[in-house]
Amino acid sequence: MFLLFWTVWAATVWAVDEENLSYSVVFTGLEDDQTLLSLLQSVSVAVKRRDHPPSDLFLLRRRAKDDGETFIQALHSRGWFDATVDAAVSGDGEERVITFAVASGQRYRLGPSRLQLPPQPSVFVAPAMESLGLKEGEPAESAVIFAASEKLLLAAREQGFPRARLVDRPFELDRDGHWLHVVLELDPGPLVRLGQVHFSGDAGVDRSFLEKHLSWRPGAIYHPKRLDRIHRSLMGTKLFSSVSVDLDQPAKEGELWPVSVRLLQGKHKSIALGGGYSTDKGINLKGVWENRNVFNRGQRIKARTELGTQAQTIFLSHETPDFFQAEQKLTLSTQLDRSLEDAFDSQSVQIGANVSRPVFSPGGEAGLGLEWRLADVMEKSGGLRSSFTTTAIPMTLKLDRSDDLLDPGQGWRWNAELKPVLALSSSGQPHTRIGNRGSHYFTPWASPRIVLALRAEVDTVVGANHEDLAADERLYAGGGGRGPRFAGLRGKVGGWWVFWMVPGLMNRPFLRCPRGCCLEPGWGGVI
Repeated sequence: MFLLFWTVWAATVWAVDEENLSYSVVFTGLEDDQTLLSLLQSVSVAVKRRDHPPSDLFLLRRRAKDDGETFIQALHSRGWFDATVDAAVSGDGEERVITFAVASGQRYRLGPSRLQLPPQPSVFVAPAMESLGLKEGEPAESAVIFAASEKLLLAAREQGFPRARLVDRPFELDRDGHWLHVVLELDPGPLVRLGQVHFSGDAGVDRSFLEKHLSWRPGAIYHPKRLDRIHRSLMGTKLFSSVSVDLDQPAKEGELWPVSVRLLQGKHKSIALGGGYSTDKGINLKGVWENRNVFNRGQRIKARTELGTQAQTIFLSHETPDFFQAEQKLTLSTQLDRSLEDAFDSQSVQIGANVSRPVFSPGGEAGLGLEWRLADVMEKSGGLRSSFTTTAIPMTLKLDRSDDLLDPGQGWRWNAELKPVLALSSSGQPHTRIGNRGSHYFTPWASPRIVLALRAEVDTVVGANHEDLAADERLYAGGGGRGPRFAGLRGKVGGWWVFWMVPGLMNRPFLRCPRGCCLEPGWGGVI
């Protein structure tokens, strides 16, 4: 028997020239349904591997047979439960033809579905099946059923049942009426009330500081957002490189469920040094020192200095987290500047205080501050020297809807500032500065990963003429190292400009508007 099989198989292989065995794929029965045709072509191995044909006719028939079984599964997933697929290989010589004869039949629809719970009493409130996406009369697609299952589990968790599980997902086919009836069998498990929180990896960080980031008291009903809020809040302190929040099993049934927070601390102190030289700017040295855990309570001190031939800056700030309430922070700062530019020389000192807190969470922050600034400025064009003393009330709003704080690939970020400025000296006029800065990220290719970023900036000054502002506070066309950086966009009094710049490619104003405005979009790519 074995010898006979070997002889037949060898004869088959000999009859086919391995190098010339090629084939084409034909679908019949789907001429009027391009959607189904595209679906089957997308899952077909025979279509995808036409350039890599099998070595003999036996393997070619096996490939066609396997595709037919895959097509049945794909058709069932879209609600075509009566579909049939006949796969046949025809032709001889150098060209073979795989023909898939598809009879889809009538598509099934979702019939009345139901949720089945254990007989034991529970406070779990069953959601309506329509709210889960199981709407009667809609196509009976498996993706809809799986999505409904996930929504059901999420609804259970949000009601305080984190151990909810789907026991089974049986369905009943009504072949006469072409209906699919779904039954979701759910075991919600126990209602969970949160207990004590146990921290690990918190050496060197005050425990009371960590406990301020808790969003519940012992006995509160579990909700996934409560644990997620702890994770976001602790990561926001920038003291930890990793935060893991897990629900632990209680020692006895009916007790409060403890929560474990495992922390992996990052380095609390950092130093950065840098330097450079350019023919027009000369030497430039930069240094940054930061301590992110002063007094073991997450307070942050940051010092930054820049020493260059044309510009010198010293900046110092102190940040206090949880200022009067959780997630609210106070930032005190002072800055000394000296600039020797082509258009002016200036020396200034600025002192500020700002209180900020999260809004429109996640990813939103609003701030309110107070700034005092003293500047001595000399304009080189006219030799005029003036002193400016101002007080400002900056109001800021930041929104971050990107998918990653450090390495965004999708989403956007937007920062807005409204700053009324009061003139306390004879030089200058009261005015209001309005600034908007935005970034949009998208990833056109995943492999190799290429991230494109579109950035834009719009600034305007309302209430003062261009000449009445300190020269180092005016809006100028440009921003690059050379060119028209200090060539002011001056039009008629009361007029303003919109400025557009693509860094390195284009640098020109393109729209004129009333008062002073600067728009700087830029394109960049990261690989």
